[in-house]
Amino acid sequence: MIKFGDSSTSAAHNVFAPVLFLSLFCMLFFEWILFTAFAVAIQFSGIVVDPQGHPISKATVRLQGTSSSALTGPTGHFKICIDNAVISKHITAWKNGYYNGGQSVSAEGTEYSIVLNPIHKGDNGKYAWLPSLYESLIDGQPEIKPCQQCHAELTDQWKNSTHGTSAINPLFLAFFSGIDINGKMSTGPGYKLDFPNSNGNCSTCHVPAMALNNPFNSDPREARGVEREGVFCDLCHKIDEARIDSTGGYPGTLSFRFNRPAEGHQLFYGQYDDVFPGDDSYHPLYKESRYCAPCHHGKFWNVLMYSEFEEWAESAYAAKNVHCQDCHMTHDGITTRFALEKEGSVNRSPETIPSHVFNGVGDRVLMTEAIDLDVQAELKESDLVVIATVKNVKAGHHYPTGNPMRNLILLVEVSGENGHDLPLISGDRVPVWGGIGSVEKGNYAGLPGKGFAKVLRDTISYSDGRGQRHFQPEYPAPHWRPVFIESDNRIPAYGADISRYGFGVPTDLCGSIHVTAKLIFRKSYKNWIDAKGFEINDLELARKSLTVGR
Repeated sequence: MIKFGDSSTSAAHNVFAPVLFLSLFCMLFFEWILFTAFAVAIQFSGIVVDPQGHPISKATVRLQGTSSSALTGPTGHFKICIDNAVISKHITAWKNGYYNGGQSVSAEGTEYSIVLNPIHKGDNGKYAWLPSLYESLIDGQPEIKPCQQCHAELTDQWKNSTHGTSAINPLFLAFFSGIDINGKMSTGPGYKLDFPNSNGNCSTCHVPAMALNNPFNSDPREARGVEREGVFCDLCHKIDEARIDSTGGYPGTLSFRFNRPAEGHQLFYGQYDDVFPGDDSYHPLYKESRYCAPCHHGKFWNVLMYSEFEEWAESAYAAKNVHCQDCHMTHDGITTRFALEKEGSVNRSPETIPSHVFNGVGDRVLMTEAIDLDVQAELKESDLVVIATVKNVKAGHHYPTGNPMRNLILLVEVSGENGHDLPLISGDRVPVWGGIGSVEKGNYAGLPGKGFAKVLRDTISYSDGRGQRHFQPEYPAPHWRPVFIESDNRIPAYGADISRYGFGVPTDLCGSIHVTAKLIFRKSYKNWIDAKGFEINDLELARKSLTVGR
């Protein structure tokens, strides 16, 4: 029996320790040699050619689903070396003007020969759009497979988005038709109330499939089948070019160039250069703000109504190469496939898969994180000075932006211990479009605070070629009328607005004074919403409170 501390124990330790150490060292050394040998041994090489066998230079070759890539040289040859396990099913190639190509990854030292087929440019006006959803199939289309069949997760994200509902949005149809929420003719703004004999160009953005053949006279209420899907999958992925019209007068389909293939052929553009096999091609446009510009940059009556693209282009975000998609198509951190595995989709990092929810005014997190509110207060002998600072900290354009009806309201509330409001003696008040009437019902006009919006006002009259025409008074005026911009105090990217408010403090007031400021976002002006009978909850973006001692 060996006991701790015995000389026999020390002797055993002295004999076996060097042997154990040498054995462990040898094991680790041989493992390192094996790892090194295999780590540098994986090489992929070959050539990229066109259908006639001519080499294609400057093509991007990639191990599918990874960042391992190379460009082909002048002779079309490439070489990719990796130091990790091969997880890709295909080695792919792409060049502008070609479909993605590829070959299955071989376990042997294969020299790959990848053929890229050219894309034949030209827009086939007789092309039948693929619906995104099964429910959009109409009679006589049983053989058509909607996008939902292969891209279930992405179509599920898209279908309830502002793009997926652009043609059937109840608020849009109410303002277009001049009806209320119950479908009855109403007071308040309405395009058809102002222009009963015209359908305008609303459909070029809201119902683009319908507007392609009739951009200036398509009635969105007559949309059927895939047209009712609004801005849908197949249409978006057929866009070959987006023109930035300096006049702003060619919205939506009027500034897009589509590449609808001939019968018997197919084409899908996207943001991956390694989607294979299939009729797919990478297009860099899909990661650029320019792709969004045709529907987010528009003039009516020579007034820039939709100005978000121009606001972005003039901001620091454009200079930093941060595009619309980076904020409005941010990945969800969960999705790892943009199509079903059985359809050939590969597992990807969630960070590389853009969400198709199209986060915007309906996303509370996006809206609240983009704006910041700070409040300070200073008590003097007979008054209290409140300073409110509103900063646009994350929006790459003005806040708010988009349709001119969107607005932001700053409310500043000051009260004593007894709960009574202190009187405002200097500073701004919420403008009339903040709502006239009961405060309990969200009418804030006249209260201490401020409104932020692009406010339009009707011109007196205009000539329609048949004499003078006048509109029913509406303030603010809707953007489809001949108007001018009365004011625009929206907050630009990284900009700030500072406003000061003075409140009278009674000399006999005892106790503390409570100050609360809050920011409220509205999708439309209060009087417009009330006239249509909609109940759209205010979105409170920020609230700051503080207490000032007497």
